[in-house]
Amino acid sequence: MFKRCMSFLRGATPRKDGESSFPSQQLFVLALCRICEPIAFMSIFPYVYYMILSFRVTEDERKIALYVGAVTSAFTFAEFSTGLFWGRMSDSFGRKPVLIMGLIGTAISMIAFGFASNLPIALIARALGGLLNGNIGVLQTTVAELVTDKKHQPRAYSIMPFVWCLGSIVGPALGGALAQPCDNYPQFFPRNTIFDRYPFLLPNLVCVVVLCFGITIGILFLEETHPEKKFHRDRGVELGRWLIRLASKKRQAPIMEDSKSAYQYEENQFLFDQQPPPGYRSTENSPRLSSVKVPSLSMREDPDPSQPAKQSRGFAKAFTPKVIFVILAYGILA
Repeated sequence: MFKRCMSFLRGATPRKDGESSFPSQQLFVLALCRICEPIAFMSIFPYVYYMILSFRVTEDERKIALYVGAVTSAFTFAEFSTGLFWGRMSDSFGRKPVLIMGLIGTAISMIAFGFASNLPIALIARALGGLLNGNIGVLQTTVAELVTDKKHQPRAYSIMPFVWCLGSIVGPALGGALAQPCDNYPQFFPRNTIFDRYPFLLPNLVCVVVLCFGITIGILFLEETHPEKKFHRDRGVELGRWLIRLASKKRQAPIMEDSKSAYQYEENQFLFDQQPPPGYRSTENSPRLSSVKVPSLSMREDPDPSQPAKQSRGFAKAFTPKVIFVILAYGILA
């Protein structure tokens, strides 16, 4: 079982000759990063009414629903307003940094929301999470760049909605169970503590831990898929591969200690460690955690001076009739 996990994290999935392999390893890593967001986003719904009620904004309880709607929609409205900006940032700096930044922004938002003591702070905290998170569009682009084989695209594109639904189940259950711990679990959370002063802090802290897990997984194992940025060196992925290799070595060492293969293993490992690390890049079809050498400048074809240079299309030209219809349909369904 351990060997299978290690080979899976390395991306060593078998494939038949002539067929492009399904990028299960990278999609699994992407799903682990993705599931953190619905858990954090949906966790506030069970207790947000009581949170607004504790702020004592109004004496009329019928108006509390208005403030609850404002708090819950602040995140999505802010995310909508900065979605195009983060899309451009992903084109300039790569998909991975923007995805990681989205998770970090959500974590900051959850901490601020947990410590909110009045309505304005709660609104600002939720809006901050949306402003720093543009992962919806960037995530779809990442999946498209991971899966270039049309035979694999239906299965690949169905993974992220499934992950979102799974997180939407876990998030509310988590938020409802952990809110107001001093009232629900007095034997574990006594009065006159930080959880008594901020009764909705605990579910947010747990969500921050989940987000930190997703950030760590993304830094160590998520590969860049940008057509140009994926050729750059990624020290986070190199560290993740080193940790996997170290864990595999410690697991295999006791088994091979008294066998003849132990000496051969150590010798090969020593020779492997003496070699300089190869240039990092992802394969175009399905990026894996294996490295291949980047072709040198001399091997690349020089552009033909007789042909005009390709000009980037304007932003307005991206909104073709098909794109507009897709946006309208998606907006109606949402």
